[in-house]
Amino acid sequence: MKQKVFLDRDSKKLLFIVNPVAGRKLYKKYFPEMIQAFMEAGYLVTTYLTQSHSDAERYAALCGADYDRVVCLGGDGTFAQVISGIKQCGKDMAVGYIPAGSSNDFGALHGLSTDLVAAAHDAVRGHVKQVDCGTFNDQLFVYVAAFGAFIATSYATPQDLKNTLGRPAYFLDVMRELPRIKAEHMKVTANGQTFEGDYIFGAITNNTSVSGVVSLPKGTVVTDDGKFEVVLIESLKTLPELSDAVYSVLSGDFISKQITFLHASELTIEADHPIDWTLDGEYHPGSTLVRIQNHQQALHVYVPEEGVPEEPLP
Repeated sequence: MKQKVFLDRDSKKLLFIVNPVAGRKLYKKYFPEMIQAFMEAGYLVTTYLTQSHSDAERYAALCGADYDRVVCLGGDGTFAQVISGIKQCGKDMAVGYIPAGSSNDFGALHGLSTDLVAAAHDAVRGHVKQVDCGTFNDQLFVYVAAFGAFIATSYATPQDLKNTLGRPAYFLDVMRELPRIKAEHMKVTANGQTFEGDYIFGAITNNTSVSGVVSLPKGTVVTDDGKFEVVLIESLKTLPELSDAVYSVLSGDFISKQITFLHASELTIEADHPIDWTLDGEYHPGSTLVRIQNHQQALHVYVPEEGVPEEPLP
């Protein structure tokens, strides 16, 4: 039996931002139960369904300050947009995240439930975890900025295929496109060192997985230390090099000589011409000069109570 809920005009207000095309569109089935979870926690709920790209950011920036709590449902790209919008609205508040995308790299790392109803409860009853985020020139990103062979799939793989297959859809597209990937000549400066070469892939991340395909070495990622993990893969000229590189990124061993791996708080990336990037799985046009900076513990997200408890923000 559902708990009876008694709300009045003085009840707290919650803004629920939903990406209706995320993942397998399961939110429709569980929508009443998620709203019930919010109401049981004492919130009057306003729901906004995004209708076009960047809607989540615009609405969070426009209305976020009027609410006591903001919760979003969607993939990592939707979550990143909401975080960016909250930063713009001028109110220091944590965000609840219900992962409903195809890969959900951020949610998986931080123990967020893929059970939509359980995640809804966590979004209003969990604890605040503070983790690093970054800026790509002036654009905020939550956990990854990347280019090249292993990232185009995050925005180019058809949504229906991602909904049906999940992570394997990314892998299939990577293997199909890899022979046609063009290496980009770049100069990457970090920690007082400069790395220059022809690269087919690069990622600046705060996660153990990128695009559902690339796995970072175990034990190397600390999400609140003020540093990003940086992966660069040089152009592959022979079949053994290709085999080593693919094995390395899938296994997380990084044994390939074509892979450079380091930790850095700030990076400058210079390219011969503008190249395409992805920020948290969403397409972003690049430029010939990119500056990336880590903002330590600047992202606040609600996590399950069994996670590391921290003092909730007001």
